[in-house]
Order: sequence, then C-alpha cells, then structure tokens
Amino acid sequence: MRRRQLTSALVAFLLAGIAMMVLPRHGDTAGWRATFSPVLPPPTGEHDVGVRRMRLTDHDRRDPWRPDSDRTVMVDVHYPADAGPRPLAHYAVAPVLTEFGQLAWAPGEERRLGLLPDEVNWMFRTHSHEWAPPARGSFPVLVGSPPPGLMRSAYTGIAEELASRGYVVVTVDHPYDAPVVDLYPTRRVIEPTDAVATVGRLDADTTRVSDIEYVTRQLSGLDRQVSRVMDLRRIGLFGWTGTDAAQRAHLTGLPGVSGIADLTGTADVTDTGRTPLLVVGGSPIGTHRDLPRPGWRATVTISGASPRSLTDDGVVLAQIAERYPRAEPVVRRDIGEAQPLAYRTVRRSVVGFFDHHLRDTPAPAIVREPGVTVELVSP
Repeated sequence: MRRRQLTSALVAFLLAGIAMMVLPRHGDTAGWRATFSPVLPPPTGEHDVGVRRMRLTDHDRRDPWRPDSDRTVMVDVHYPADAGPRPLAHYAVAPVLTEFGQLAWAPGEERRLGLLPDEVNWMFRTHSHEWAPPARGSFPVLVGSPPPGLMRSAYTGIAEELASRGYVVVTVDHPYDAPVVDLYPTRRVIEPTDAVATVGRLDADTTRVSDIEYVTRQLSGLDRQVSRVMDLRRIGLFGWTGTDAAQRAHLTGLPGVSGIADLTGTADVTDTGRTPLLVVGGSPIGTHRDLPRPGWRATVTISGASPRSLTDDGVVLAQIAERYPRAEPVVRRDIGEAQPLAYRTVRRSVVGFFDHHLRDTPAPAIVREPGVTVELVSP
C-alpha cells in the first residue's frame, strides 16, 4: 500500500513539475499574482474579429540560416468573424503572444526595460477570437511583414483594426530575423542564436521578400474556411515592403497586389509604376519628383516618432513606462515622443489608403493634424 502511495505521490509530483514547465510565468496569472496587462486600442470597424495561427513550409526553398531545412514561416490570420447562432464568447479571446514564445522572449525584454519578472503580463488578451467562423462575404487580403528585429505580434492591433473593417489580414514571422518565432503547434521556438549559418543583411532581406511572395501565393489554400472569403483580386502589402527599388518592384509584380503601405519609418519612396504606394515614417522622406513614372503615392511624416512607435510596441511600451517610471528612459529611446499620435496616425492612414485603392472609396482618409505632414502625388 505504501509503495502504491509513494508511486502516486511521485507521479503527482512529476505532473506538477511538468505543468510548471508548460504553464507560462507571464501569462494569465489570475489566482497566482497580480500583473500589469497592457491593452491594445479596440478595433473600430463593424465586424467582430477572428484569428487563426498557421505554420507554412516552402519545400522549394532551403533556409539560409539552416541550410539543412526547408524554409518555414509562421502566420497569424485575422479576419471578419461571425459566430452565427453560437455566442462569440464560445471562442477564446486570443493572447497577443503564445506561451512558449513569450517564455523565450520576455526575460530579455524585462532586463532591457529594468522590470522584474512577472511585473508585466506579456500574454495580455487581444480583441480577436480564436477559430471563430468567418463572416459571409468577399474581403480584400492584406499581407503584413514586421521590420527586422520585431515579431508579427507587433502588428496585432493594426491587423485587428483592418479585419474589423472588412479585410483578411495575414501577418508573417520571419524565423532567425525575428527575436522569437514559436513554430505552433510543435511548440518549437526559434531564436537567432539557433542559426548554423551567418546570413548578411542583403541576403536576409532577399529571404524576407521570398517569404512574403510565398505566403501571398499560398493564400488560396491557406485555410479551408477563411480562404473562401478572400478576394484574391485585391491584395495589399504593409509593414516591411523591401529596402530598395528592385525588391519593391518584385513585390509590386505579385498577382493581385494593388497597393503597398510601408510602415517601417525608414523607407524611401521608390518607383512602383501604377501600383499605389504609402510610406509612413518618423523622419522626412525623399521627394517624388525625380521618379520616372509617378503613380499614386503619399508620404506621412510624424514629428518625434520612431520606427517602433509605428507598431503596437509604441502603445504597449508607453503604457509600461506610465506604470513603471523606471522603464521610461529606455522606452523613450525605443518609441520617441509621439505617442499616441504615431499609432493613431498609422491606423488611420493604412485604413484610408487600402479603402481607397482596394475598395475604391472616393478619397484616402489620411488625417492631417498637428505634428503630421502629408505629401500626396496623384496622377
């Protein structure tokens, strides 16, 4: 009897140990410890938002960081959702990060910001419902790529806003060129230190372009339910959209691409032919006048902004600095002095741009307010 009890106790102890390893320290810690949870601005469109997470492997390409493996990327798909007769609450509200991803990423970010472990719940809830049924209709598709050094989660709030306004939004993670990529559902986490080959910036950018092209060409078979509501005649790209004219021209030539919005804060205006181009940045951007074929293009300059402030990180880090003033010097170096203006301007500009060029609304609603300069060239 005692042996059986000891065996049961040992099994229980092992299971508890496994649970402690699997459960996130920084996740939904209700009942464990009170943590601060940042909040993304709620989407303002008429649709509820669903989200699905997918892993895609391109068997025609080897990974330059791991030449022994095929190139694999992770995507989030946000889309207009309609649960029908079943309550939407049946579908869990998604966290902004997966648990294994944040366990790998959060400790370094906490040290950088001068925070203690568990002072911030990095798995705070978003406004998207996991695996909710898509709404009826046919919706334009937007593919978003975060800048090097950031994860696809940095565009969650922007993706939710666009999905609520009737877009299917696919955001892409680029393994080894992002701090952490959780290869769901295997729970394998990839960090830059896992690479076995050194890849220069030019080759890394070429790989990013190929990743975007691969995802764009996979849209029709991405998901049995969501792919049915995609209008693949109207595709837009946003976020990182190449670093030179040749890369952007390649992306412009992808089937269905009807507009490109660069949100990195560092891009120059380049010749995109007839494909409309929006460039949002925190510093003055080059003139359009020397381009040989000026199509529709606009630049939006935000005084005091930084590239990171043009992503969700801007609004999240600003909240953390307000809660923990000791983090403020690092946060200000990261996001500049333009919050909430920068994030608000990005959301409005991107919505107006894609509504105009993918939906033929009368005019792009690029809001002009103090601190924001807009230059528009329209053929």
